[in-house]
Amino acid sequence: MDANIDTDELWKLTATEMASLVRDGAISASRLVDSVLSHIARLEPSLNAFALVDAAGAREAAAAADTARDKGALLGPLHGVPFSVKDLILTKGVETSFGSHLLAGNIPDRDAAAVARLKQAGAVLIGKTTTPEFAHKAVTDSPRYGVTRNPWNLEHTCGGSSGGAAVAAATGMGPLAITTDGAGSSRIPASCCGVLGMKATLGRIPHEFAPDLFGNFSYIGAITRTTVDLALMLNIMSGPDRGDPWTLGTSPELCAVAADPLSQLQGLRLHYKPSLGNELLDDDVATAMERTLKILCNAGAVLARSDGREDWGNELARITLRAPLAARMARYTKTERAKMDSSLVAAIAESESLDRQALQNAPLQRTVLYQQVEAIFESADLLVTPTLGAPPPLVTHKASDPITINGQSAGPLRANWYNYPAPFNLTGHPAISIPCGTTPSGLPVGMQVVAPWHQDQKLIDIAAALEELQPWTDSWPDLTV
Repeated sequence: MDANIDTDELWKLTATEMASLVRDGAISASRLVDSVLSHIARLEPSLNAFALVDAAGAREAAAAADTARDKGALLGPLHGVPFSVKDLILTKGVETSFGSHLLAGNIPDRDAAAVARLKQAGAVLIGKTTTPEFAHKAVTDSPRYGVTRNPWNLEHTCGGSSGGAAVAAATGMGPLAITTDGAGSSRIPASCCGVLGMKATLGRIPHEFAPDLFGNFSYIGAITRTTVDLALMLNIMSGPDRGDPWTLGTSPELCAVAADPLSQLQGLRLHYKPSLGNELLDDDVATAMERTLKILCNAGAVLARSDGREDWGNELARITLRAPLAARMARYTKTERAKMDSSLVAAIAESESLDRQALQNAPLQRTVLYQQVEAIFESADLLVTPTLGAPPPLVTHKASDPITINGQSAGPLRANWYNYPAPFNLTGHPAISIPCGTTPSGLPVGMQVVAPWHQDQKLIDIAAALEELQPWTDSWPDLTV
């Protein structure tokens, strides 16, 4: 028998709360999924977070979940909980178009490992979230699906490339979102939308469809509103898979939110770098960072600083990201490319013209970058930076447009806005974006925290502590539609 809970409010529950209520029989999975689908129908016209919503498939899966519970079947930890998947990740029987006209009608015959694991845990796929075409840029728009907007201010970008995922999580259109992260694609939109976005240590979560498995810098990631949901989601997706060599021989420790999250801050050594090779940091972002660092220190953390003006591999990231693109896109003819986003066509041309010497040096520089990060952890437990150099630009801001910071032209987005996340894709370290307040105009600000390899738990610890010290889950974007 369903509990006396307003159906219109069920979408507000965390994944952990949803699973508990379904498992106990307080609500049905069908009623829960219907609540989320109705909420999506209300908000989607304003936000455009979904490439597609599989309402029929979600309702069928929810009904099966209810039948299983009624029959006394063994229930998984996410039984009946809705989740979304970025339209870059394979989903069995549900179109995966990579945000492109060229892959319209592409119906995979299998799920990616991370998707399969959430389904095995009982979760219900509700749809595919938007991404720029082939995830080639850090804002979310595509010729096929149009523009995805920031729920805190529709005139601003939600970031990318997992933009739809961040918007969905921030607005209650499903509490769990599977993402990818090739240069910050989980952390960038999480920062823009005021939610948690994480990429784990390289090899913790299988990414068996990465273009370059052995030189991989792309990760399956996660976006959620709460830390407890993030830990649960990471645990379910983690573990070895034959398709991804980085996962083999691993046995990741389970992550958990401590009973007393603040106790994890006592003596925690933080190293703060306000820059990562860039010259400018937005004043409002700097203020939010300083406020958050003060809160952490007052709660027991110990802070060291350095300016971060060293070489943090911005050019290396550009070369590494662009290098495989020409080969990946070689299958498409000139006629087909005419249907692509013009910025993707430009990126392919950039890939084709990369300097040979730079390509030869890239693996060596990647090693040096790893060693540079490891040197920080000789005297610190965690590295802290802003997630982004400025608040989200206007939704009309093109990926190729320079960004203005504190009234000064700061150059390309890649080098001066989302330069902070990319180094840690190359080094393999786990990294998270945690909300740390808003600007005076109400736009979210994110703090990036980086941990040593296989110490993903430390990121959960600091996120849980900040969720208690500086809560971000008390309010929802004001979208009256």
